[in-house]
This record gives sequence, structure tokens and C-alpha cells, in this order.
Amino acid sequence: MHHAIRFSLSLVALAGTVGAAAQNASNLQGISVSAAVDDPNNAPPGSASALAPSQASLSELEPQSILNRNYIQTIASPKDDYLALLELTPSAINASPNGAGLSSKSGTVRGFQDGEYDVTFDGIPFGDPGAFGHATTAFFPAPSLGEVVVDRGPGTASNLGNATFGGTVALYSAPTTDKPSGQVSAMFGSGNTWQLAGEGNTGTFNNIGTQASVNYSHLETDGLLDNAGLRQDNVLFKIKQPLGDHTTATLVADYNKVIWNTFTAQPRKQTDRYGLDFGGLNTDPDSQGFYAYNIDDRHADFEYLQLHGDYNSWRFDNKLYTYSLRDGGPGGVDLLGNTPNQLLLPHGGVPGAVNHSAYRAWGDMLRAEKDLGSGWLDSTLRAGIWAERAYQSQHEVTVDLSTMTPHTLAGEPNDQIIDTNAHSNTTQSYVEVEWRPLENLSIVPGFKHVNFDRTIDGVSNFSPVDGNGHFSTNLGAVAVNYRFSSNFSGYAQWAEGFQAPKVTILSGDSSKLDPQTTKNYQAGVVWKTTDMVADVDVYYIDFGNLVNSVEEPIGPGGSLISVYFNQGGVIYKGVEAELTRVLGQSGFSFTANGSINSAYSKTTGLQIANAPSSTADIGFIYDKGAFYGSFLTKYVGARYTATGETSGAKYNPNARLPAYNYTNLNLGYRFAPDLRLQLSLNNLFDHRSVIQGNGAASNPTFYYLAGRNYTVQMTYTF
Repeated sequence: MHHAIRFSLSLVALAGTVGAAAQNASNLQGISVSAAVDDPNNAPPGSASALAPSQASLSELEPQSILNRNYIQTIASPKDDYLALLELTPSAINASPNGAGLSSKSGTVRGFQDGEYDVTFDGIPFGDPGAFGHATTAFFPAPSLGEVVVDRGPGTASNLGNATFGGTVALYSAPTTDKPSGQVSAMFGSGNTWQLAGEGNTGTFNNIGTQASVNYSHLETDGLLDNAGLRQDNVLFKIKQPLGDHTTATLVADYNKVIWNTFTAQPRKQTDRYGLDFGGLNTDPDSQGFYAYNIDDRHADFEYLQLHGDYNSWRFDNKLYTYSLRDGGPGGVDLLGNTPNQLLLPHGGVPGAVNHSAYRAWGDMLRAEKDLGSGWLDSTLRAGIWAERAYQSQHEVTVDLSTMTPHTLAGEPNDQIIDTNAHSNTTQSYVEVEWRPLENLSIVPGFKHVNFDRTIDGVSNFSPVDGNGHFSTNLGAVAVNYRFSSNFSGYAQWAEGFQAPKVTILSGDSSKLDPQTTKNYQAGVVWKTTDMVADVDVYYIDFGNLVNSVEEPIGPGGSLISVYFNQGGVIYKGVEAELTRVLGQSGFSFTANGSINSAYSKTTGLQIANAPSSTADIGFIYDKGAFYGSFLTKYVGARYTATGETSGAKYNPNARLPAYNYTNLNLGYRFAPDLRLQLSLNNLFDHRSVIQGNGAASNPTFYYLAGRNYTVQMTYTF
């Protein structure tokens, strides 16, 4: 997103928690996975579970894909952000026109857009509290992560967050270790890209039991698009301290700083003139697209203090946390040059705007569980509450970019575009029971109550805004998991999801608005052995209370106001599957996953925007002796953009985006158990397909798949 003059509040989001974490043994942290074949981070080397790019859990209650540390370090690009990590999972797509990890522009799961699913870190929801999108470059790059779980559904009642209906992308920090250990790496690649990264673990201090770790990464690049540079620093500290025999305290702190040149999508006439690597930026200081005039400077932090206690049949977990993002910088009004400077600044200068926005959230998550009964009454009772308060401000003024001084543009009343403050309060409480009437059967019914309040005041797009809203709902869920054998399980789920209203609707009449909700129906099976992991699921999601708006006058002949209302909904349905099979003693494994997806409007019967018709990932993994590598092809089916599919007299050929694919090749060599060299070639066959667009009927703009690019990385482990 570039800092051109914006006529709406910025979009970036607060989201929820997950129900599945492999490294956490307690259900207070999420659905645990068992050892051996089911724990991808501790599976035997060379096993299917250790090698699989993505896989399910035998104990899951809804479809999920676990991306383990081996995938993050040897298959994914070392410069990935978390959206680039998940793009090889079923039903997921991501647009990275500047290269993987260098400013992802979108990420969808089953057609749910960024802001319609939750993102969590160690179980804590985070994001922009205003519109529920995410600043992916500002939080948790790949080197800082130990595992990612893509949970495709709202979870059980204990899954907390403001956008649960689209699922959860759950990020996890690497656990501390009993023994001292560490790793350092250096990477260089296309676009003059280089990265230094390292992590260190102290091991356990015998006298006090303390464990600590630190993770740091520095990334610089000129970008794969012209003049689209990026520089990022991220540091994460983690300290784990026993407090007596039954309680453990964990302190985690992460800080991220990133500055990048904000590019934009391009129309075909610019593509024909400047090529596919043009993103609206140039080297002309008299142009609104001058790269030094289009900068986003972000500072993010995330901290939490966890207290975990285990007292016989009672277990408690409390996380007190805060996170924030400060975001600011200048941007041209029109990077593509369609609006001449003189039209907006007749007396000379370069028209643009400077934006400053910030948000901070404070919250606490308290969970408790207790084992009850025995025999056919064997069960675990769980209850918890999540409370969060968030503050957000945004200030934007028009300027002459050549002097960086405020300046009123022609045709506008003043230079104050936006000056707003918003507050939101979330409280969610739940109770659920995991009932185990049979040894291999778990039944988990639950209930959750949600309260959400929001206020906003100030000036937006030169008009006063003053609104508040209170939204409350009750959500239910029932999930079942049955273990047919030690390596084969099945599950089924019915659950209700919820999305809190975005801040923009408070500028209109929202007094009769119901929150957007879903009813999810899902079922699947999971099979895991040492040589093969596989899963398949089906889903049907009824999305109701879709929010839309119309402009209506205030009184006879009065000015227009946006009146929001609930209009119809969307039916999401599909089939998803994953498979990794070790091919004997050859060192090769075959891997594939895919999905057939449908997301159509209940009002029009047509496919909605940005929902792929299908996805697939297929290829081979090799790991034997000193050599390792992977050859994987990702396929994304046709999808529609802007308002989605159109037909008949309203047919818009720009609305349909064609299917595309790309292939990534990784080749690695271990000089010793602790020293390895890896070459990664992304988009090996240099496909330059359209991956995202705005669908305008005339002069549409598009992003394209980044061209063939490489990285070379040396890693030393100690």
C-alpha cells in the first residue's frame, strides 16, 4: 500500500487465537499433537512427518496445516514473511510482486481476505484494531518463527479473536532449549538482497533453572521491482523461568523496524512502456513517483508475560500483553503520472501527502482447565476470558513533496485530510468440555460470549466523523475427534464464527447492524505413519449478515450519509487434501496438496472477489546423506477481482484473473552436520502471470508474479 492521498482509514487488523500448536503440550495453548509421527518438529529425521511441507495433526478438530521448522529453514525462502510461508498450503494464495517476503500485498485462505481471518503470535491475537488487516512486513519474519499453523475454521469455543470465521494463521516462537545451542546464517540473492540472521539459546542454568534465547535478523534489498527497496531489522528475546515446582513464567519481547519504498499496481499502458518490473517508482525528483517521496517507515513491538501453573488436576495460563505499530511516511498523489503536478499545485511543486498512524493494544488472556471424572465420564472442563483495549490514531496532511511542507491542493478546503482517534474494547469469555466417553473418542462442545465496543471521532476526508457502536453475540461449537488407530483419525465440526465491525462503518448509521457471522460444517480424516502423512477434508460455510452500504440524504435535500445494512451472504464450500510419501530408501519423497474451492454470493449466485477456484502444490523432496533439496510447483486457479464475477450485459473482461503457476527449486549440501549451503531458485521458469488486480472496467491495474530470482545461504549450527 502506498501513501497516496487516501479517502478512508487505513486497513490493517486485530485478530484472534488458534487451536493447534505442536510444541505446546497443554490444551491451554491449543490442540496438542503427539510425539513421533505426529509431531513434525520432533519427528525422526527422514520421516514423512519431518519432511512434509505441510501436514495435519491426528488430534485436530478442524482442518489445519502445520508448517514445521524444517520447512521454514530449508524449503521456504529465508526472507519470507508469514504470508509467503503459508502460500504452499491448501486453499491459500499470496501476492508478492516484489519477491517473497518483500512486502506481501495480500493473502487469502479459502477466499477469506486479510482481515477476515485471525493472526496470532504464541496464541495472542494481534493486528490493526481498525479494519483487521495485517502489516506483514512489520511483525515476525521467517527467521524469528519456530512453527506456523494454518487453521482453516473458527475453532472451538476456546478460540478467541475478532475475526474467527475465516480461520487463524498461528505463528509460534521457537522454544527455549535445555542445552546451549545456536545458529548463524548469511544470505545473498537477486535484487542486491542480503540477510544476516542468528539465534542463540543459553540452555538451562542449573542453579535457578532459567532458559533464555535471542533471535536477530537484518535484511536489505533493492527489491525485484524497480526502485522498490526495503530494509528490516527484527530482534526477539525469550526468557523462561520456573517459579517453584508448579509455576513457570515466560517473558517474550519482539521489536521490528522496517522502511520500504511503497510501490503500486500498474495499468497495461505503463507495463507496455516500462515492463513488468515497474511499480510506479522512478528516479525523477520532479515526479510524484520519485522513490524517495514514497516511503513507509514502520516500528512495531510485541511483548507478553505468561504465567503457567499446573496444580494436580487444575491448570492455569495467563498472558498479559501489549503490542503496537507506528507507521508513517510521504507518498505521491498519483505514482503513475495520470494527474499532472500543475493540476494540484498550479504554482509549482510536487503534490503528495504525509501520513502518520499508530495503534497500541493492551490485553490479558486467562485460561483454566480441570480434569473431571473417570471411565465414560472422563473429561476436561475449560473456561477462560480475553479482554483487550486498543487505541488508534491517524493523521494525514497534503504537502509539496519537494519541500515536505504542508500545502493545500487545488480543489480541497485545507491540508488536513485525516485526523481521527478510535478506541475499541473486546471481551470474550468461553466455557467448553472435552468429554472422552471412549478411550479414542473426544467430543468438545462449547459456548462463547462476545462483546465489542468501538468509538471514533475527528475528521476523515475533510468531513467530521463521530460514531460509536456496541455489538454482542453468542457463539456455539461442537467438535469430535475419533482415533481409529494409533495412526488414523477422523474429525467433524460444527462451529459459529464472528467478525467485529470495521471502524469505517461507524461514520454512517450502523444502529441496526448485526455483526457478520458464519456457520461452519467441516469433516476430515488424517493418516500418519513413518513413511506417509495424508489428510483430506470437506467444508461448507454459510456466511451471513454481509455488511453493505448505500448513500442516503439527511432530510429533504440534505447531504448524503452512508447507511450500512446486512445484505445476503456467501456460501463457501470445497475439498482439501495433503500427502507426503517417502519413496523407499532412495532419499526422495513425493508431496502434493490441493483444493477445489467455491465461494459464491447468495444474492447473485456468482463467485466473489479474490477467491480461487482451486489450488495445488506438487513436487519432490530429497534428503539423503549430505544432499537435500526440493522441487515444488504451486498452481492457483482462476479467480475474480474487484466486485467479483460479472456476466451478461455487465460483463467485465478485466474482472477475471487467469490461472497461474510457479516452481521453486532448492538445492542444499551439508559440508558437516553443523554447516550447510543452500541455493534457492524461485519462479524457476520465469512465469510473469497476473496475480492481483483491481478489476476496473477501464484502465485496470495489475500486479505480476515476480520474475525468476535466487538466494544463496550459508548456515552454521552450534
